[in-house]
Amino acid sequence: MLLISINVKAQNDSGVFYIADIEVNAGETYRGFLEVPAMQNDPGTVIPITIHNGSSPGPTLSLIAGIHGSEYSPILSMQKVSELIDPTELAGTLVIVHIANMPAFTGRTIYFGPQDRKNLNRSFPGDLEGTVTERVAHVLTTEIIDKSDYMLDIHSGDANESLRPSYSAYYAEAGGKEVIAESRRIAIAFGLETIVQFAGDYDSLDEAIYTSAQAVKRGVASMDVESGELGMIDDSYINPITNGVLNVMRELEMIAGEPYLPTNPLFINDRARIYSEHNGIWYADPLVKTGDYVSEGTALGVITDYHGNELETVRAPASGVLLILFGTPPVNEGDNIVVVGKVMN
Repeated sequence: MLLISINVKAQNDSGVFYIADIEVNAGETYRGFLEVPAMQNDPGTVIPITIHNGSSPGPTLSLIAGIHGSEYSPILSMQKVSELIDPTELAGTLVIVHIANMPAFTGRTIYFGPQDRKNLNRSFPGDLEGTVTERVAHVLTTEIIDKSDYMLDIHSGDANESLRPSYSAYYAEAGGKEVIAESRRIAIAFGLETIVQFAGDYDSLDEAIYTSAQAVKRGVASMDVESGELGMIDDSYINPITNGVLNVMRELEMIAGEPYLPTNPLFINDRARIYSEHNGIWYADPLVKTGDYVSEGTALGVITDYHGNELETVRAPASGVLLILFGTPPVNEGDNIVVVGKVMN
C-alpha cells in the first residue's frame, strides 16, 4: 500500500508527473534542474535531472548518479540512458538524477563536498537548514525518494579506489518484507553476476544515513550498483550500468523485452574491512588485484611513512572476494583501505 500511495502523490489522474514546481505531461520529457537553496553565507547548488513521463501507467523508477562527485561511470551512463528512452513508448515514469552532488563533481573531490567536508552518502535524510550537503540530501529525499516506487543508487569505486567486480546490492534486512523482496528482485534483474546483501536494519529515518537505506526505510524498494574505479572512463564500466538499468525497466514492464537474469549469481552476505591506523603512503601489492579470491592473512600492501619507512603490512582480514582496495598512494588514518566480501554459504 505504501508503494502505491507514493506513486499517487507524484502523478495525478491525467498522468501529469510532479516534482517540486515541475510538471511533466504524459508522453513528454523534461530536462532541467532541481534547485537547492542557499542558506545565509552558504551557497546553494542545482541538481540536473531528466524526467521521462510515460504515455501509459506504471511505476516511478528513479536513478541517482553522482552521489560522490568523482565516480564518473554512473554519470556518463545516465547520459546514455536519457537518450535511449522514448516517453511515448514508456509505461510509468523514469527520473534520472544525472549528478546528485554538483559541488563535489565540479570541485573534483572524493567522498566529501568541498565546502562543508561532508559525505552526501552519510547525510540522509538531510536538513533544509543545514550545510549544502545536508540540503542536497533533503531535496533528494523529499523530491526524488519520496516520489519513487523504485530507486537505484548508482556508484563506482571513487577516484582513489580499485573496485572489481561490478556488483549490485540491496538491504536484505531493512525496509519490511515487501520492500526487501522487491529490492532483491531488481538487484537480481540488474543482471550482474555478483550481488551483495547489506545486513542490518535502522531504528529511525535519522539513523538511515545512506541513500538507499533512507529509501527502504521510507518504503521504496532500492538497490545499489558499483561499477568502475579510480576515476577511469571506460565502456567496460559504463555499459554494465546502462544495460542493467534497461534490464530493471524490462523487469518492471516499463519498456518492452525480457530482462537478462544471471543464471547463478554469487551472493555476498558479509564484508570485512580494514581501516588505516596511519597517515602515510600506500603501496598495493602488485600480485593482488580486486576481484581475486584471497585467503585470510594474504598480504595486500604496505603503508610507509612519508620518508619510506614501513609502518604496517596490511593483510586480508578474512577469506573471500577482494572487492575494494586503495589504488593511489595517499592514505590517512581512518581510511577504509580494504573491503573483502565473504561468500554466502
